[in-house]
Amino acid sequence: MTHRFKAVLALAALIILGTSGFAHPYYIGYSGAPGSSGRCASSCHGSSGGTIEVNGFPTEYFPGQTYTITISHNGGSAIKQFNGSCRIGSSSANAGTIAAGTNTVTYNTSGETNGVHLSAIDLDNGTFEWTSPPSGTGDVTLYVAGHQGVRTGPNTTLTLVSSEFATDVPDNGSQSVPSDYKLSDNYPNPFNPTTTIEFYLPRPSHVSVEIFNLLGRKVAVLADAEYTAGNHTLTWSGLSSDGHAVSSGTYFYRMEAGAFIQTKKMLFVK
Repeated sequence: MTHRFKAVLALAALIILGTSGFAHPYYIGYSGAPGSSGRCASSCHGSSGGTIEVNGFPTEYFPGQTYTITISHNGGSAIKQFNGSCRIGSSSANAGTIAAGTNTVTYNTSGETNGVHLSAIDLDNGTFEWTSPPSGTGDVTLYVAGHQGVRTGPNTTLTLVSSEFATDVPDNGSQSVPSDYKLSDNYPNPFNPTTTIEFYLPRPSHVSVEIFNLLGRKVAVLADAEYTAGNHTLTWSGLSSDGHAVSSGTYFYRMEAGAFIQTKKMLFVK
């Protein structure tokens, strides 16, 4: 074997060894959902311990309702890329539909026909819209797998389950809605950078949801509009009405809908 041939073999081995631990942030279809290409997040290697998180996916969903889902990272590098999809139970069937939002686009690939990922690499956050499936679907599962930093950086894999909101079905077959107004606790709480507020309406109503600081000063208005009966979600990202970031601390959110008025407390931590 000539020295030149040996050198070529050594170089080839070095290339193989040097790239075997690299992630592949440009891959799509790797959300981890059944039927997808796997759960290595747009990255086939990398390491565990990422800080990517998802907010806005409800623990209970109301059929046919649209929810704004936020993906961000809590520490560490920007999100190199992620893949996400929602399935019925633990099956490979799509649950509802996903539409692009801020910094995201949808994709259609073999085994993952309604996926979503970032519109560009190395972003801090993004949003997408998930419209829940019709009544009678049952539990659904959101799969998200993402990668941060360089190609050997950390991966995050998330599996979030949402149950169908319990409703009664009268004899005439029409679906009922919640029997009374309800304002749920925000989640997560404490939160950074975003939190989700859910409320329920037994009938179409004009709804106002406002944020106040400890001094009772209004800092933001999340809702001031007519809403249909059913379940609705709002997201607050710690910004005042004029777009400025608020300081860490305790805040109150108040909902008014007709004669219904309720106030709850939340904690914003930077």
